[in-house]
Amino acid sequence: SWMHTPQGFELVDGRGIPVDWVAVIFNPSFPYRLLHMSVAAFLATAFFVGASAAWHLLRGRDNPAIRKMLSMAMWMALIVAPVQALIGDAHGLNTLEHQPAKIAAMEGHWDNSSGEPTPLILFGWPDMQREETRFKVEIPVLGSLILKHSLTEPIPALKDFPPEDRPNSTVVFWSFRIMAGLGMLMILVGVWSLWLRWRGQDKLFNSKAFLRLTLLMGPSGLIAILAGWFTTEMGRQPWVVYGLMRTADASSAQSVTQMSLTLLTFVVVYFSLFGVGIGYMMRLVRKGPVTHEGRETNPGGAGQKRTPARPLSAAGEGFDEEHDGHAQAADRDQDKRN
Repeated sequence: SWMHTPQGFELVDGRGIPVDWVAVIFNPSFPYRLLHMSVAAFLATAFFVGASAAWHLLRGRDNPAIRKMLSMAMWMALIVAPVQALIGDAHGLNTLEHQPAKIAAMEGHWDNSSGEPTPLILFGWPDMQREETRFKVEIPVLGSLILKHSLTEPIPALKDFPPEDRPNSTVVFWSFRIMAGLGMLMILVGVWSLWLRWRGQDKLFNSKAFLRLTLLMGPSGLIAILAGWFTTEMGRQPWVVYGLMRTADASSAQSVTQMSLTLLTFVVVYFSLFGVGIGYMMRLVRKGPVTHEGRETNPGGAGQKRTPARPLSAAGEGFDEEHDGHAQAADRDQDKRN
């Protein structure tokens, strides 16, 4: 966040020196970015869990644990997705205040007349060379209503900024729409789930169309997060620290070989981690929830297997077994003395 809204520092001989760490950490965009990302993580998890449950239900595997998975995921979608939209609106207003060029790139407007409302461009192709958005589909006034909460006040346009200070609108325009579009779909899924509950409890678990959509929405949260970070970081360009240091001036003095090896190492490590993580998650999806209903647990003594009620409860077994072993040994010693 500090790289987007820097504060709490001084420039000494061309170097940024922190003078107030509280101001550095709690900079103007920090609370919005923290909330937006935290809620996004909950939504991404909810839709992955919901997709897992939908996959099992579509395959005819129906049990209370799977139903609970789908039900909890849809409650999360219904309640949290609209909250995320409100947080996103507040985040957008903060960005408009501190990074207006990013907003101009996200909206794809090149010229806005003073005193006239700005339409919302739903779709189009921002052409950085021709300085226009081609093939655009607009809704009148809605751009001003969303970003200015006004029916008359225009929003910033790309030509308000020098060409060297403009982000790549082609990328930012579409990454933002991918994120926002998926967010709207999440709200739709949540509302649909509520309607199915209202029609009858089993409708939520038996609607093939709803389950297929929920399955398709499984990776939507992760895709929306990536699209959001593309919007955030590409929209900050050409600055590495907004308004202070350009990306071109922050290049490393290392050799091409050193940078290539470092980049290759990052790629290999992260691909390995993501590969293992995705493989593990797919195994969890295929396995489904493990229920212990109807299974007898054996609370017996040392050396006897027990079924823990939760993963961490198994941690106490080692201590219990060691304690029981010492107790039995002490009893045998006492018997010998007697």
